[in-house]
Amino acid sequence: MVIAILAVPAATAQSRADVTAFAGHWQVAGVAVDDEGVQALSDNDPSLMGKRLTFSRTRLVWDQPQATHDACANPQFVRVDKPAPAELRVQLRKLGMPRPTTFAIKCRSGSWGPGDNPVVFRGAGGVLALTWYDGGMLKLVRR
Repeated sequence: MVIAILAVPAATAQSRADVTAFAGHWQVAGVAVDDEGVQALSDNDPSLMGKRLTFSRTRLVWDQPQATHDACANPQFVRVDKPAPAELRVQLRKLGMPRPTTFAIKCRSGSWGPGDNPVVFRGAGGVLALTWYDGGMLKLVRR
């Protein structure tokens, strides 16, 4: 299932978040899927739990080899002043993120995640969630 997340306006100096707020090593600490329909993944799917990623000024990339070849060069994070789409709120609540702030991810080159408009959600305490393939939502904690 592919979900068109949000149409993202051009970044402005005020809406662009400093990459350092997202920079660091992250680990998948939870996986949530929609409760309806057939899912390729399950909640806290063992195929993703514990996987590590690195976000930096120069790239977003998985630390271990992945079946997806996602790598984003020179990422920018642009705050989106809309709440998460209704179809994603159940997954965000499962991950303990009832009202996160939404940021669009823009890559100078490469790609990140499914769809044309990848996003990351930032919750309380700096925890992140991002939509992933096969209808999964990943909860990321800093490591």
